[in-house]
Amino acid sequence: MANINNKREWFVQLIDTRKKKPVNDDSGQFQVYTAGSAARATIYNASGVALTQHLGAGGAGFVSRTMTDGQLSFYTNISVSTVDISVLTVSGRAYFLKALKPSNHRVDVDPEQSHFNLVVPLDDGASNTALRSTGFSLRKGMIIEDAFIRVTAAGAMSTAAAKTMNAGVAGDSDAFLVAIPFSTTGYKRPVLAAATGLVLATVQYGTQLAQFNTGADAATAAGWICRRKYFVPTATVLSFARAAAATLTVGTTAGNRAKMYLFLMYQLDPTVVAVTTD
Repeated sequence: MANINNKREWFVQLIDTRKKKPVNDDSGQFQVYTAGSAARATIYNASGVALTQHLGAGGAGFVSRTMTDGQLSFYTNISVSTVDISVLTVSGRAYFLKALKPSNHRVDVDPEQSHFNLVVPLDDGASNTALRSTGFSLRKGMIIEDAFIRVTAAGAMSTAAAKTMNAGVAGDSDAFLVAIPFSTTGYKRPVLAAATGLVLATVQYGTQLAQFNTGADAATAAGWICRRKYFVPTATVLSFARAAAATLTVGTTAGNRAKMYLFLMYQLDPTVVAVTTD
């Protein structure tokens, strides 16, 4: 068993700003990251045992920890003085706690807020196209409006196609994003490309966020696109996958794999999600 004496304790209580009392949530999810990085931090329980957040470069993705009574509790190595935390409550309210310090034991959150942005850092080096979990589950009542990524460390995979990613849900790997590139740093939003006149040759929105027709191979046969929203029908895993397999092992090692943030913008349906759910 690890020695907890050389660990730093972190205790964060979510406070309902409307009720002026602690949030009551025993099923909400959270993930802890190295401050300012898309990499998951090494965290421990009260016994000094490491808590899994990353299932490995070739594994099934990531794992969230579960809060108790709206409390986020964990330990880090004593050298860690700042962390970032992404939170998703049981009712679907997302909060990103940036540059949190050990002395920050209270975070005020607004349950009456209706628009949210779920931020999920991705530090993945799997060489195949297997669908992997982000560790977060979308909640019934979420209305997904848009998605994009911000690449902070470009991938060094073997081919251009291997430097692209999809984002979606369990059973539909590209429901939201299709082949978004991470070969360079910066914000990456879905784009449309016209190869011949008005024909849409490439649509990087998934079919749950857009309906489209690429038309015929002629300038007079125009393609079309109509943006749409995705209504989450029931709790489902938010997933991601490499759009094409990497043919070489370069890029799948920790030093070469891409690091990015996935942003999911949504609102909550007030007829489904109660203000007092948390």
